[in-house]
Amino acid sequence: MSFSYIRTLLSGSVTSTLEGDKLILPSFVLEELLRAASNSSHYDFSEAQLPYPITFQISNPRTQLITHGGVLEFNAKDDRVYLPEWMYNSLSLNEGAEVTLKLKNLPKGTWVKFRPMNAEYKKIKDYRAAFEGYLRSHYTTLTTGEILTLKQANSSYQFVVDSLKPANAVQVVDTDLEVEISPLSGEEASLNIDEDIHIGQTIKGVVQKNDYVYCNLTNIDKSHGLNILLNVKEGDADLVVSNVQYPKVDDHIWSNFSSEPKKSVFIASTNFEYATKDDIHIGVHGYGDSLNSYELTITYSDQLLAKSEPSLEFINDVNVNAPGYAQCNNCGKWIPERTITLHSNFCERNNIKCNLCGRIMKKGEETNHWHCSKCDEVGDISEGAKHDVIFHTERKCSCGFVTESLPNLALHRRTSCPDRLVICRFCSNLVKQGEPSTNQHDILEGLASHESYCGGRTITCIKCKKAVILKNVAAHMKMHEVEKQNQRLPSLCRNVNCVRIAADNSLRLCTVCFGPFWSPTADPTKKMLYTRVARKYHQQLTVGCKNSWCKNEYCATGNSNPKDATAAATTLIPLLQQVQSSITAPMYLCVDESTTKKRLLANLLYKGENREGEFSIEFCVKGIEVANGDLIEAREWLMSNAPNNFYKN
Repeated sequence: MSFSYIRTLLSGSVTSTLEGDKLILPSFVLEELLRAASNSSHYDFSEAQLPYPITFQISNPRTQLITHGGVLEFNAKDDRVYLPEWMYNSLSLNEGAEVTLKLKNLPKGTWVKFRPMNAEYKKIKDYRAAFEGYLRSHYTTLTTGEILTLKQANSSYQFVVDSLKPANAVQVVDTDLEVEISPLSGEEASLNIDEDIHIGQTIKGVVQKNDYVYCNLTNIDKSHGLNILLNVKEGDADLVVSNVQYPKVDDHIWSNFSSEPKKSVFIASTNFEYATKDDIHIGVHGYGDSLNSYELTITYSDQLLAKSEPSLEFINDVNVNAPGYAQCNNCGKWIPERTITLHSNFCERNNIKCNLCGRIMKKGEETNHWHCSKCDEVGDISEGAKHDVIFHTERKCSCGFVTESLPNLALHRRTSCPDRLVICRFCSNLVKQGEPSTNQHDILEGLASHESYCGGRTITCIKCKKAVILKNVAAHMKMHEVEKQNQRLPSLCRNVNCVRIAADNSLRLCTVCFGPFWSPTADPTKKMLYTRVARKYHQQLTVGCKNSWCKNEYCATGNSNPKDATAAATTLIPLLQQVQSSITAPMYLCVDESTTKKRLLANLLYKGENREGEFSIEFCVKGIEVANGDLIEAREWLMSNAPNNFYKN
């Protein structure tokens, strides 16, 4: 940037709609910038080159406080500058106060350390993705000492920009910024450190009203289900469980909100949410007014813990309709006939039956018996107030979804909520998933609205150089894999020491190996051809090729074992019979030094790093040819282009 620009404007009214560090400026500021960039007093801006991004040093001339920011729009209608609310506070500005803007070229940031303002920051599930997505959307610059407010769905987390590199003010557009979090120290941090819990272990603790205590279960044997038991010793507490950190009453997968002292959550081993994540995170939520003490125990189990229901204990009575037993008209229990009269008199004097649910209670307890008017829940009247709060009080999600049940709200927030934060599988940013996709293909692939849009971009396939839509890359690469696996084997020369392609001749040898056997004389019975083959073998076995590089096992030079004429004849007869009986039978002929080296390398590839025969010898030979004898490049070529003999679809 070879030009300067300074302008003093009046600040506009404070608005909470602006996030990040971007300003709304009057249109004449853009004109002045273009004029300054073009070094012309006229309105011909064709050669003007504005910096990217446009960044300003923003200062309060009265207090001399300074910060930095970028531009959102040049459409302020009243010739004022509109700043984010935090910037007003940082610069000690009031509405209508003067603000000085100075065009400033900032270096690209490489590293930043954020210091959290409180322990709430630990609820952020992925720092890197959260900061990368939020900075990209809302920030152009960062300045040491400023407060950054990171927003995720309904939550906000404040951080101080503690340190920056390479300067105290940097721009963060199109740069790979390394993010570091400075941990809290002292009691505030220690109170929020999650506790690990193990199978069979019991943890005791207390939790305040509307607060949470969390623990994490790791190293789980997923072949078994889990029973999570919360035993509330004093007060009342709720149990919320999820496969992501920090579950809440309105954001969880499994829960138990009953008012009973003992409450449990059972997770079956076949549950998809349980099977697809490594860890389980458990939260105890304080519901009672005072400190709520509890014990938490987790055990492996493949069935739900038995739940006591005194009013239903006679339903599975083994004496139902048994000879010699009669049913009490009051409680419904089956009693021996000889004592039924005595039992009935006692039961009618002391017990009362609820006409709605059939529960048997002692007389006087019916005043505490309660039925929900909106569902089938029954219990003590003390449970009614909490039941109404949990299941029949209107709840509204940030996206506008309305329900009367906390579990329903939690289900909505972890599934279909447009404000649900997901890490996009295409851009790797932490973003809101958006409304459900209307594309049938995207629905089948489980793509969120953002992913459906983001995955619509194209990239160039590294194999075929064609443009491929991102969300179709997996299927496209699968097509390449199928094509690779269906390749025909190269037709190699039948000489096991050769690496060339077979030619169309009577021996199916390459042109070089077939050369010594060629003759212009007609030989329809191949008698003369086989005579020449026998002579060649005999010469190899008795005299050898005299080449020091030879590795041919049927050559006196290659095996260092010359044979006499009789022994050579005995050895060559089976070899000649193989040649005569099959066009694919191997032949063992000496080759030049370069071919010998390539064949040795191809054999090494064939043996493989882990197991022999992963790639066919034909493709190993081709790989060596393509890589010009480089073993590492040849192995890479095989991985990318050759069918794998152990491939599983």
